[in-house]
Amino acid sequence: MVEPATAHVTATPPAEPVDAADAYVAALLAQGVSHLFLNPGTDTFPVQEAIARRQALGLPAPTVVLCPFEVVALAAAHGFYAASGRPQAVLVHVDVGTQNLGAMLHNAQRGRAAVFISAGRAPYTTDPTIRGTRDTYIHWLQEQRDQHGIVRNYVKWEYEVRRPDQLGEAIARAFQVACSDPPGPVYLTLPREVLMAPDVGQQPQPNRFAPARLGAGDPAALERIADWLVQAERPLVLTSAVGRTSAGWNGLLQLADLLALPVIEWRSRANFPSTHPLHLGYNYGLETGLEEADLVLVLDHDVPYIPTRRHPHPDARVVALGLDPVNVTIPLWSFPVDLVVPCDTAQALPLLAEMVAERLRPADHERLAKRRAACAAQHAALRAQWEKDARAQANMQPIGVSWLGTCLEQLRQEHPDLIVVDEAVTSQVPLYCQMQVERPGSWFQSGGSGLGWGLGAALGVKLALPDRPVMALVGDGSFLFGAPEAMLWTASQVGAPVLVVICNNACYNATLQPLRAAYPTGFAVQTGQYPGITLTPPPDFAKLAEAAGAYGERVEDPAMLLPALRRGIERALSGQSAVLDVILARP
Repeated sequence: MVEPATAHVTATPPAEPVDAADAYVAALLAQGVSHLFLNPGTDTFPVQEAIARRQALGLPAPTVVLCPFEVVALAAAHGFYAASGRPQAVLVHVDVGTQNLGAMLHNAQRGRAAVFISAGRAPYTTDPTIRGTRDTYIHWLQEQRDQHGIVRNYVKWEYEVRRPDQLGEAIARAFQVACSDPPGPVYLTLPREVLMAPDVGQQPQPNRFAPARLGAGDPAALERIADWLVQAERPLVLTSAVGRTSAGWNGLLQLADLLALPVIEWRSRANFPSTHPLHLGYNYGLETGLEEADLVLVLDHDVPYIPTRRHPHPDARVVALGLDPVNVTIPLWSFPVDLVVPCDTAQALPLLAEMVAERLRPADHERLAKRRAACAAQHAALRAQWEKDARAQANMQPIGVSWLGTCLEQLRQEHPDLIVVDEAVTSQVPLYCQMQVERPGSWFQSGGSGLGWGLGAALGVKLALPDRPVMALVGDGSFLFGAPEAMLWTASQVGAPVLVVICNNACYNATLQPLRAAYPTGFAVQTGQYPGITLTPPPDFAKLAEAAGAYGERVEDPAMLLPALRRGIERALSGQSAVLDVILARP
């Protein structure tokens, strides 16, 4: 965190002209940026000086969040956007800082996170009369033939500022593209000579660079879908991120209640109340009714099912709605669909509900009542089985994942405003079965597959929503990927304490599972030796947490799990991050 100006600093404006770096800061502020997630280098100091100048003079400036590793910076900006809908800024160091963003860039792309990423660019010049010219040996090493090629596959837009009078326009354009549907990350490079040139004082009006919105979609297509929904005998809803807004959550709830639609979700977001009798489980192993459905309604779902495991009946109608319903950035998206509607489902679903209501006749209500009752019975049976699974693990040591989920659910009930940032990987589905979601904006995943997101994202969510407790659920592998020392240190510096719960099964289970499935009688299974998979002996995560200023505790006894969770959340509520290393049964 940047310290406030001290008393001995005067408010006398500097004699020399203001650098163009100030235009960069002013442009961020004009776009509503409140936080700059920074990992600095020899090219970022003009921006740091511009912020220091603004602080000293009592001028507006974004809060600088110093992130000792770039993974934390981009994950935090992603988490902030997911929780608030407001894009934030990341600033890193030339090519090497850009490379260190790593898999978090993949997550921002797949998670449709509007994040403004900027990076320095090695100076162009060797003229000593030009400010910002090359003055150290790394300026030759850090110049690449195509620095933008590092990110081009993953961003919606990329550009290099070549003149100081371009800064405001380029940043306005970057945010316009980032926020246009479907949203996503953008990338801008900043040569040092440009940042240190005199500020020309030109700033475009942000409202003249409005983003493009999809709206409710094609009305004729929605009318057709309404007809199909009313006619369907065995409809099914599959969703992953319709709950990215409260309006999307409410729209799905309205439509499902109207038509008694069974809902199966993948919890990239909290999409539908899991206590609702129409909630029938989760994708990728627990979905039911897919093969029998005569209409499948896919809402904001990148991977609605795994075709090699199960798939809709060949005669079923499949309809896809969402910001990018055919996933144009996935080269082979192998899911047949009969009708596709690019739209904001938050707007489309209420309109679709109105169209359906107009079509329903008295004779339909008896049919819908029977479907509603059947769904409620199936929902109750699922919940009873999941509760039985958890009770069977109450005294199991090492701790069972379902029992961990039960204890986490008890903690959630005690803190109903708790936000969960989920990167539990192979522990996810058992945790879903135990942990309820009852309100939108209470559960977040990355939307991608790059591990290490959960820690930084929890930091970003906490900064966006400082009055709500935030808990990160991470695997032991994803905890290590997330640069925990860097994240926990940053959290303490900016006053954003979170609770971290590590699902520690001492292995990379995401690799173990496919190995066992592909080679059930192979040497690894027969010998019990899994090269490159086991994490034994595991690091002492509790001590690691303490070294970074957080509270750390290792939990092995299932009877002590809930008390430990309560201690952890109280630490976070009192201002100190907490890390609970929960030792789970090995797969």
